[in-house]
Amino acid sequence: MGAAALAMMFTATAPVASAAADKSSSGPDTREVSVAAWTPTTTLNNGPIRECYAAGCAEVWRPGPGQTVRWSHYAYNSSGNRWYYVQYVAGGPRPHTFYGWIYCGNVTAPC
Repeated sequence: MGAAALAMMFTATAPVASAAADKSSSGPDTREVSVAAWTPTTTLNNGPIRECYAAGCAEVWRPGPGQTVRWSHYAYNSSGNRWYYVQYVAGGPRPHTFYGWIYCGNVTAPC
């Protein structure tokens, strides 16, 4: 699934409060996740933002260390690793916003 399709999936807010309350999701069913707020965190290294929450997924963008990304929720993959769904704004004269998943070990947000 492409980054654009992922971004479209997360534009609506679902009325289910249980997953939205702690911004977590235990599986790929994204209908239970609210994207009402984005929480800032900082990258620790140059770990990539990926199209899905697994190391084998295609890379969307690779922010450098110390960059600010904002996360809306997290999910656990089949290996039990936490990944955050993030947005990253690359600067310049024509900024572009990237959306995707980053492994929790690559950001200051908790694992």
